[in-house]
Amino acid sequence: MTNYSLTNRKAEFTIPGWILVLVIFFQVLFSGTLIAQGENWRKVKDSDGIQSYVMKLPDLDVNKVKVETIIKSSLASLVSLIIDTPRNVDWVFLNTYAITSHHTDHFNWVYYGQNNAPWPVCDRDVVTRVHLWQNPITKEVVCESVADPSLEPEREGFVRIPMLRAVWRFIPLGDKKVKVVFELVIDLGGNMPAWLTNLAVTKGPSSSIKKFVALVGEEPYLSAQLDYIKEPGW
Repeated sequence: MTNYSLTNRKAEFTIPGWILVLVIFFQVLFSGTLIAQGENWRKVKDSDGIQSYVMKLPDLDVNKVKVETIIKSSLASLVSLIIDTPRNVDWVFLNTYAITSHHTDHFNWVYYGQNNAPWPVCDRDVVTRVHLWQNPITKEVVCESVADPSLEPEREGFVRIPMLRAVWRFIPLGDKKVKVVFELVIDLGGNMPAWLTNLAVTKGPSSSIKKFVALVGEEPYLSAQLDYIKEPGW
């Protein structure tokens, strides 16, 4: 893999920075908080047909986040955008660079991404192992990413994200409708406290999925076909 090192002189979090970002994310997070049913999910946002939830985990200080919506799309369209890594900059929250490598087949690869965090937070990068699979009966597609920081040397100017598990689920509902679900657990690392991470990660997934849905409806994704992804009814 080529060297992705970039220069970054931003200082890591200071107390005044915490206060500024805290105010912003409290406005985002606690606007219209509702209680969701099942699994102790708490709904924190419902806008533009997209629902956002958080859940406290017993063994971690950081929360689990879930964002979901229902759209009309083929499974191939959704998967085609997921695997088009260079387009991450157009829809993944704060992403500035992304690449994949170590493709053993259509279902397994390694992902490296860089994110431009707002000042005064240091930029982050992440390395994950990605696994894609499809249920042969229900045709549900799952794409899971798990952080493996040791796969790539650390880059100057970036704080390596030490822990991440992200799961996309594309669930066919019939009549060409698909339920899109994204779940995320992440530790941003560095000096970022868990409580502030919990505030920050609520905004990112909902922003990302909104842009993701918009892009899926455009070419080349709209008419995409993948021989290893089976559509409902095939």
